[in-house]
Amino acid sequence: MSLESLYRIADLVAHVRDPEEIYEPAVDAMIAATGANRASLLLFDQAGVMRFKAWRNLSDRHRAAVDGHSPWTPDARDPAPVLVPDAAADASPGALREAILAEGIRSLGFFPLGRPGRLLGTFMVYYDAPHDFSPLELQIAAMVCHYVAFGLDRVRAEIEITELLDRERAARHDAEMLNRAKDDFLAILSHELRNPLNAIVNAVGVLDQVDGRQPMAVKAQNLIRRQTTHLARLLDDLLDAARIGRGHLEVRLETMDLRAAVGAAVEKLAHRYREKRQHLDVALPQHPVPVRGDANRLQQVVANLLDNASKYSPESSRIGLALEVDAEHAVLRVRDTGIGIPADRRHTIFEPFTQGHPRHSSGGLGIGLSLVKRIVDLHGGAIQVDDGPDGHGSEFTLRLRLTTEPLPAAAGATGPALGRRRLVLIEDNDDGREALAMALRAAGHHVEAAASGQAGIELALRGHPDYVLIDIGLPDVDGYVVAQALRPRLDRAVKLVALTGYGQMQDREQSAAAGFDLHLVKPVAPIDVLRILAGTEPPRRAPTYTA
Repeated sequence: MSLESLYRIADLVAHVRDPEEIYEPAVDAMIAATGANRASLLLFDQAGVMRFKAWRNLSDRHRAAVDGHSPWTPDARDPAPVLVPDAAADASPGALREAILAEGIRSLGFFPLGRPGRLLGTFMVYYDAPHDFSPLELQIAAMVCHYVAFGLDRVRAEIEITELLDRERAARHDAEMLNRAKDDFLAILSHELRNPLNAIVNAVGVLDQVDGRQPMAVKAQNLIRRQTTHLARLLDDLLDAARIGRGHLEVRLETMDLRAAVGAAVEKLAHRYREKRQHLDVALPQHPVPVRGDANRLQQVVANLLDNASKYSPESSRIGLALEVDAEHAVLRVRDTGIGIPADRRHTIFEPFTQGHPRHSSGGLGIGLSLVKRIVDLHGGAIQVDDGPDGHGSEFTLRLRLTTEPLPAAAGATGPALGRRRLVLIEDNDDGREALAMALRAAGHHVEAAASGQAGIELALRGHPDYVLIDIGLPDVDGYVVAQALRPRLDRAVKLVALTGYGQMQDREQSAAAGFDLHLVKPVAPIDVLRILAGTEPPRRAPTYTA
């Protein structure tokens, strides 16, 4: 009997990564430790049948006869070794006695291989002559079984953990891909719906400039404007939801006057309040309220709060908006006396696709307040909702830290007076192209239009335009290729303007890299283009923060 064999097997089972690496060394260790002439290792398979894993000095015939036999079932608890000192004189092997003797085996022992409460298999040791097992042999055999069982359990546990982690990673990957697919769907849906919306917006622009406005035409025009504005907002919310899902919602922080942003939001929502005959009480400070923020995004926050207050309040009701300043913060409160938000829904009201009163939905996708919360978070601010005055309605409170940085000087003139411009419009959507061209012609500009990238390149090179308006998603070559072809061949004074449904930071950077001077996100109203033609400059760049 060799103690060295015990040390070797103990060291082996502590380091192997594959159970197959244990089987044969374990059999060799058992032979060396017990002085047996032969040995085998058998384990229960998934069906609970004992199967050979490794052996020494056993014939195929013997293994075929013994395979599947075991003195114990897999659920045996703390089984004791089964010893046969002389198989010729002992009838306990039963039906296997003939196969044992035919192999030349006279003595054998079955040693249980397992951990407390779990039987894995058995070691079988064989002697060619009758043999009485000594206490030391039994102890050493038990030690070998212990080491091997420990090693098999450890390796199996590591394999199970690895498989579990692989499944978890695969599930997470699938979930991320599903989430990305959802975000891609939202972004594409938003983009694709903008083309017909763009045509409608431009048609309204044409109506704005023609004579003969009968009352019915004016009413229809206002209806179209309201519905397209509502649809545009839904699309913007969808696109922002996709940005949140990807962690790409952007804010550009610069020193700004919060009072001005609040005033702009109030002006934007004035028509809504007039239509519902609601009275909006507005209380603003007399002096500017400087904060570090994104004026457009904060205007979006205030407009969203005002829109919700109007939506969920009855006609002829009063809604309050107050902007105040304390020692360190600007505090904005929007109060209404509408249906309110149930207490059990307030903790989820700022989560995506959540509405305060699902049964009282007044339009919208349940995205607005989640956007509000994310924008406020990106500004380092806080927002909460409570019961409104006297326990009726709701009160939203927004806090933003004040800044001591000076506000930028007021902008001067917006640019030169609007004169006649020569334009080339490259847009494959027939209705959108025709509507925008009509609106710009009605404003006095000379417009030539093309439906493909190659035709647009040829038109721009021979037409001597002042501006080239280029749709990014063209059928033959995309707008980036068009810009790259035109930029080195046109005078620098010629402005290239990208028209696209995609407006994330990487989209703007890609258009700038291709040679575009300006980037307009659809739906593009005629007034947006007219402002550019009048010389209005885009807003200056500021640090960008994303969520």
